[in-house]
Amino acid sequence: MDATKVFFAYEQAAKELNFVRITNRTRDRIAVQIDYEDGRGTVRVYVLFPGILLGFNEISGGSFPSYQGKVAHGIKINFCIDGRCEIKMSDGRYLFLEMGDLSIDTRTAGGKFTFPYDRFYGIELFIHDSALEQPMPVIFREVGIDIDHIRRRYCPDEQSFIAKAGDKVRSVFLKIAESLPEYELSYFRLQITELLFLLMYMEKPVENERRSVFTTGQVNIAKQVMKIITQDLSAHHRVDTLAKNFCISPTSLKNYFHGVYGQSISAYLRDKRMDKAAEYLEKSARPVADIALLMGYENASKFSSAFKLAKGESPLEYRRKYRGSR
Repeated sequence: MDATKVFFAYEQAAKELNFVRITNRTRDRIAVQIDYEDGRGTVRVYVLFPGILLGFNEISGGSFPSYQGKVAHGIKINFCIDGRCEIKMSDGRYLFLEMGDLSIDTRTAGGKFTFPYDRFYGIELFIHDSALEQPMPVIFREVGIDIDHIRRRYCPDEQSFIAKAGDKVRSVFLKIAESLPEYELSYFRLQITELLFLLMYMEKPVENERRSVFTTGQVNIAKQVMKIITQDLSAHHRVDTLAKNFCISPTSLKNYFHGVYGQSISAYLRDKRMDKAAEYLEKSARPVADIALLMGYENASKFSSAFKLAKGESPLEYRRKYRGSR
């Protein structure tokens, strides 16, 4: 698959979908703007070699549908620099990436991309199936890179591989993110050669202890629990009671929730409470004691301590600072 075919696929998506727009195209690069009702951002794609693409995804917002179509068939090597991404794959399971994660996968995205933190910045090296049917680039052959060996090593039986990237792999991706524009294509080629060399010969990273791939049912349970605990921020919910409602163990519920949201139930709820409390302090004249009760704290003192720990300022300091800036 050469650059013409790759870019044609993106241009077709732009014609057929009103939320995809081509903003720039050169011989080796295309830039796409995404403006969906619940997610927006930019995608830049470089064709480094025939069938071998490097993409940068900078997203803000909650979600948008998958739109890549046939371009997406091949090996995908992803690194998350910031945020969190939920991807429903073609086999119905969900894949989750968070900051510092390296994933290698051969499946395609079958639904939509969701961003639980309302932001995501990631880099993807994509090797289309067609690249394996032709001679590898000379630079790959000279250093002994075998793409098919990498696929067998990390994705036996079409399984996903997800682990925290080691220092060397992380360093390569961060160098790619800080490339010099005037030399970017040649620089990218050198860096991804180093990346593939590392994946070939370095000690295989240990996969995440917490599962990062979940079934639709497991994800739905986590999302239903999220709605329950955030519906009334003053309420307190026991994990064992929540788990019993879904006929699963407390440990399973904790694993599902952490897998989807990247935090424990208590940490997630605490952050939601503090964000909502900050909103009250900014936009209302409610007394701190009243806000404390609304956030589930039995007294203003405990609430103030928790708020300062989360936001770095006491509630009164936060309110004065906000009002003083208006």
